[in-house]
Amino acid sequence: MSVAISGNYNPFTFKDNRKMKHWLVQPEYRYWLSESFKGHFFGIHGMAGSYNFGNLPFGSMKDYRYEGNLYGGGFTYGYQWIVSNRVNIGAEIGLGYLYMDYNKFYCQTCGERIDHYRSNYFGPTKVAVSIIYLLK
Repeated sequence: MSVAISGNYNPFTFKDNRKMKHWLVQPEYRYWLSESFKGHFFGIHGMAGSYNFGNLPFGSMKDYRYEGNLYGGGFTYGYQWIVSNRVNIGAEIGLGYLYMDYNKFYCQTCGERIDHYRSNYFGPTKVAVSIIYLLK
């Protein structure tokens, strides 16, 4: 057994007011099939975050801005390869559920809100390739 936590943070607004501002935290509990930090593992992960996306060159984010929160969790499968005494390389994928509570805005810089939405998502919730430094 082990626990892991990953996080993401992007506070920046880019040229032409392009933004993919967000923070996300994903705690995870892992069950290893052999010894910890070596080989196959299964896990349960949760997640919580906030986002502000807009003026991006794909989908409806070209014309609208989205700002909201997300919460969810899922199941993970992964594998870790030992590189040295303190360094591993890991790969994992997770499937699960997200609840999103957000506002949609007409323009990228103003606050003219179109509507408030709540949506449910089932599907991939985590894909990672990681370099792991083990604290021993």
